[in-house]
Amino acid sequence: MPLTNINIIFGIIGFWLLVITFLLIRLLLHYQRLTSNVNRKDLISCLNQLIAQSKANRDEIDNVKKTLEQEIENNKSHFQSLGFKRFNPFTDTGGNQSFILSLLDENLNGIVISSLHSRESTRIYAKKIIKGKSTNQDLSKEEAEVIRGASSADSNHQK
Repeated sequence: MPLTNINIIFGIIGFWLLVITFLLIRLLLHYQRLTSNVNRKDLISCLNQLIAQSKANRDEIDNVKKTLEQEIENNKSHFQSLGFKRFNPFTDTGGNQSFILSLLDENLNGIVISSLHSRESTRIYAKKIIKGKSTNQDLSKEEAEVIRGASSADSNHQK
């Protein structure tokens, strides 16, 4: 065998040893990382610890999901829709000095506040709203319009 063939063979063997050494070092580092928090450095202890940690993570995720679902349910009762309209209900006053404000939650429960301004006085009315309707008083056409507008704006926003 010529000398150059032997050099090529030694070169290939040397390269192969470098690759194997690199892979062995990576494997040892990975094993040390897996067993860093384990007293006994055997595979069963490592796996048991990983399984226990996985269960703890799953339990924590379940708790976070329950908390999130509860917060979402609680937020349904917060005011989420706002309706507002200025208008002029009387012919003897100028400008749109009167207004209607509706504050509704996701279920269209809340209040509507109406302020009617005339030259002599300003009157303010508040009505309880359940499911988009007044419980014991009739709604004016403007109040009904503001409630419809707030509820449709809220449903468009949620899409």
